[in-house]
Amino acid sequence: MKKLIIAGLSAVMLAGCGNSTENLGDFYKQYDQVNQKEKPVVEVNRQLQKLETEKVELFNKISKAKQQDIKVINNNAKQLEKNVQARSEAIDKEIKAYEASEAAFKKAKDQASEIKDQDQKKEAADLIAASEEKYAGHDKLMSAYKDVLAKENDLFKYLQGKKPQTKEVNNMIEKLNKSTESFQKEMTAYNKTMQKVQQESGDIVKILNEK
Repeated sequence: MKKLIIAGLSAVMLAGCGNSTENLGDFYKQYDQVNQKEKPVVEVNRQLQKLETEKVELFNKISKAKQQDIKVINNNAKQLEKNVQARSEAIDKEIKAYEASEAAFKKAKDQASEIKDQDQKKEAADLIAASEEKYAGHDKLMSAYKDVLAKENDLFKYLQGKKPQTKEVNNMIEKLNKSTESFQKEMTAYNKTMQKVQQESGDIVKILNEK
């Protein structure tokens, strides 16, 4: 009789210590809303690529124009200023999408507290940490891009003047290039963080698929 009682207790203890993935699944279901909220960013990136191509084409026309072709320079500079405005509006949409994404992430973060299994809790914590790094990196990225847009806007407005001076244009381009370099560094760091997020997310999906 004692053996039966001990066996029964063992079964209860094992059930209590089991690695059910229900709570992890609930967490990841909520976390998936993060990806849903970021879907508009795909279209934003498509718009930005198109606008960046247009920017290069317009600026090439200015670069090839002779100093006396002021109308050509002015007209293309006006188009470039509109291009900057369009890109600014596009990244505002991206920022808005990330704000919605972060709100969904905070709910998932709260959901993670329900996970009891320590290994699964660690996996959720790793994804949460990578995601927090992602949002911080995205803020820096957007700030760097806005700085690029501001310096481009200054340059393109100056090129709409009656007699833009080569020396001043070169100084403005130099400042713009430095700003662009800073943006590229932030982009590289952000891409690395996104790879980390995808890896941590994949680890959780693997656990859920195995159960």
